[in-house]
Amino acid sequence: MDVVFRRFYQKNKKQIDQFDGLLVNNTVLERGLVIAPVIAAANTLQNGLVLGMSFMLITFFAVVVASFVPKALPYAIRVILYVIVAGLLFIPVSYLMDLMFPGSVFKVGIFLPLLITNSLIVTKTETRFLKKKRLSMMLDVFSHVLGFFVVIVLVAALRELLGNGTLMEHEINIPLKIYGFMLPFGGFILLGFLAAGVQRFRLYLHGEPKARKGGVRS
Repeated sequence: MDVVFRRFYQKNKKQIDQFDGLLVNNTVLERGLVIAPVIAAANTLQNGLVLGMSFMLITFFAVVVASFVPKALPYAIRVILYVIVAGLLFIPVSYLMDLMFPGSVFKVGIFLPLLITNSLIVTKTETRFLKKKRLSMMLDVFSHVLGFFVVIVLVAALRELLGNGTLMEHEINIPLKIYGFMLPFGGFILLGFLAAGVQRFRLYLHGEPKARKGGVRS
């Protein structure tokens, strides 16, 4: 079954890789980008949801708007405009998050406004996204922001559950709580295990099939 799955991927690699930002080219787990909010502020599920949804909304629409900025402008001016657009988007997004999760904007602190200058907007917009046709670009951006959302929510939920024994501040009966998971080094540990798992899966997809008994390859 694993050989069939790998062969299916290799046969349809071009189509599947359009959405590689979701897992094998994940912004956090594979590239190691935008990790500060994940390890420092995403220690509860609510914080993870706030940061994840804010990242998705700000980054996706900032990059889409950036695709309409004239290429004739100097590079530095274009990047400044991208950040200005993200800053303008931050205002309604932060207001929305505070309506959905009262007090959440204060809890995540500086890490919410820092999303304005995340690497997908400042760097990847020019080096990757804008090199594609608009529809393909939008799908690529969406897979990247969704990949970030999944990671930060998963890490936040695990840290709150294992470190505090709660989810969304509701008590969960677990036999052991390790408060260290609520601290930044706990986020580093979980992120490290997830990144290792993604790297192993990446090698599996691109590696050679395992040899069968008798030396015959699958």
